[in-house]
Amino acid sequence: MFRKILVGYDGSKGGKAALQRAAVIAKEFTAEITALWVREPLPRYSDLPGEYEEESEAADEYFQARQKEVQGVAVQHGINIPCETRRGHPAKTIVKFADDGRYDLIVIGHSDHSELWGRLLGDTADRISDHAHCSVLIVKQ
Repeated sequence: MFRKILVGYDGSKGGKAALQRAAVIAKEFTAEITALWVREPLPRYSDLPGEYEEESEAADEYFQARQKEVQGVAVQHGINIPCETRRGHPAKTIVKFADDGRYDLIVIGHSDHSELWGRLLGDTADRISDHAHCSVLIVKQ
């Protein structure tokens, strides 16, 4: 049923639940799976010298830690899960990556933001489900 699965992974509780569910589905359908982490752009200018480099290094370390988590899940399920990273708005970037790669399922975690947060800023899962060309599975914790 599903041949290519994209899981948006950010290391959150919802992201971890989505990664586990995507791994189970990938194994069940012998599907290809990719984990995508979207880095939001850093500010171009900072107030302090070296601040930009420190933030960039911290983001690199964070991504490396997420890669280890993904590889742990891959080993647990006996599958291969390559990791990709892109910069940009999370929802737009995930939808574009899925469209460009012809994925047929996007799996994402549901965040537990308040209703007010969702109304003011929107929810990444809602935006992805509104704009994706393929099926979207939103995993609650």
